[in-house]
Amino acid sequence: MSVRSRLSTLALAALLLAGGAAAAPSAVAAEAPALSVASFGDSITRAATTCGGRGDCPVNSWATGSAPAVHSVATRLQELNPGRRVTATNYAKSGSRVAGVASAVSAAAAAGARPGVVTLLIGGNDLCHPDLRAAADGYAMTPADAFAASATSALHRIRSAWPEATVLVGSVPDVASEWAAVQTGAGARTWPSAKLCRTTRGALADDVVQTGDAFTSTVAAAAERTRQYDDALASACAALGPHCVWDGGALSRTEIRPEIVSSVDFFHPNVQGQALIARVLWGPDAIPAWAAQLTSRASAPTSTSAPTSTSAPTSTSAPTSTPLPTSSPAPTAAPAPSGTRRAAKTVTPARPATPAPAASRTPAPRPAPESSGRALVGAKDSTAPAVRITSPITGSTVTGNAVLTAVSDADTASLVFSSGGRRIGAAKQASSGDWSLTVSTRGFPKGEHDLVAIATDRSGDTGTSAPVTVTIR
Repeated sequence: MSVRSRLSTLALAALLLAGGAAAAPSAVAAEAPALSVASFGDSITRAATTCGGRGDCPVNSWATGSAPAVHSVATRLQELNPGRRVTATNYAKSGSRVAGVASAVSAAAAAGARPGVVTLLIGGNDLCHPDLRAAADGYAMTPADAFAASATSALHRIRSAWPEATVLVGSVPDVASEWAAVQTGAGARTWPSAKLCRTTRGALADDVVQTGDAFTSTVAAAAERTRQYDDALASACAALGPHCVWDGGALSRTEIRPEIVSSVDFFHPNVQGQALIARVLWGPDAIPAWAAQLTSRASAPTSTSAPTSTSAPTSTSAPTSTPLPTSSPAPTAAPAPSGTRRAAKTVTPARPATPAPAASRTPAPRPAPESSGRALVGAKDSTAPAVRITSPITGSTVTGNAVLTAVSDADTASLVFSSGGRRIGAAKQASSGDWSLTVSTRGFPKGEHDLVAIATDRSGDTGTSAPVTVTIR
């Protein structure tokens, strides 16, 4: 008899002599309830275009996906709960706007869903959908009051359906920084041809790009509407109490760079972008407080399996087909890489050229062809960057278009200006190393305002400048 066989026999005998007492922990671990993740949102959460075609590919979803390159929220929860089975269902729908979330929640609840964690990432289509008509203000965006009402309804429906669930709510992706990133490449043709994000591009509902002050006002309106969407989501989440976790605007502060944008439609996040969203919405801590509360107390087996993910059928409104995957009608705003904020920046609009290629039917999902590297980075520097505003100076009076300038450490990856807790926009770095942003003062009330600059370095650490008080006339 081998040593391993003799040890196994002795262990079995010990268990029998103990009357099965030693087996109790294993039984408890085996009976640990499954942890279910349910995700709602749009084509970002459906991971559209990440399998090489224009369709959805939920295996790469930041929320529910099982692809190792993404390291989704569901995967992270499985790693924290090795003694429990984590399941994930993707109820997001490509083309969805905030008004459609409440009904999707109701349908999931009626189908018997009982999640312990719910994620919601929405708002991109409310800014960017090509079917949006001109509102009373002339812009093709969901009005702020309508968005707020729908956000409140959606989160209340989630709380009503699953009162004990932890709800993770993401801020709206930084569409302005994405347009700045792609407008010098293929995006300059595809975005106007598809009528994407018209207001962000400085165009009215007829997709005619404005000039001069009209252009500046249009771009500023898109930035302000994004802030209003974030405020509405934050308020609705706060009303639900401690079970609702708002990202604090983290995703909105994350700049979208070309390397995380799909090479299929130059709009959605690719696999690297999905991994970044997962990291941002998980939060800066290795084990966020909300996730620690979900950690299984039972004895944990040694192995950790990937979460079991399924894709739920979604209700129809823009073309979708069968549950896994669905066709991807209207692209949703793509989120992001490493830390900047969307800007009311004066970007040069690109004129429509040749039409964008027609969308093709969704291929069967397969592991991420675009993936490279890991979603998480290792140990990083924790020193906050030193940042200082150089222009304007305290006591200045500004009017019309103002140029905001700041200096920061050499490893600064992004810098945004903020006033009164509200983001103004993302600065760009000049060859001199200074960071600057040109912004119209028309959207700001007259009077004194405290201005700060917030810098984020390549390790994700942030530093805030001393405030500068200016007067807007």
